[in-house]
Amino acid sequence: MESWGIFFLGVIALASVVQAGFLVGLVVYGRRLAHRVDALQVRLDREISPALENFNRVSRAAAEIADLATLQARRVDLVLADTIEKIEETTATVQRLVVRPLKPIGGIVAFLKGLQRGWTSTSSSTVAPRATTAAPPPAGHGEDDEHLFI
Repeated sequence: MESWGIFFLGVIALASVVQAGFLVGLVVYGRRLAHRVDALQVRLDREISPALENFNRVSRAAAEIADLATLQARRVDLVLADTIEKIEETTATVQRLVVRPLKPIGGIVAFLKGLQRGWTSTSSSTVAPRATTAAPPPAGHGEDDEHLFI
């Protein structure tokens, strides 16, 4: 039975040596991988960092431009609202001060124009009487219609 114990002890020792070899290989491969990752990080920092800084600068500038555009749009809106309000006030003032007082004058002007036209039509009819002779009916007009009578 002792021979089997020595055999299994040898198997355990061999498995431990194989496991140690795998662990050493894993450490060596892990170091290589760590060096490659460090090199990749250095390369990315060197190549991408300026692009990211430019992107950040551009995005800040775009945000600033958007803020300025919003501010200018608000200003334009205020100016247009103020202008419309002043136009409405001016229209109301013109209505109140000019149009309302002139309404009776408009009626007087219309009355005077009516008198003027009446005078011109009366004076032109007294000066030269108009000839109101009717044109003679076409010859045989009544005779041709007899066959249409039912």
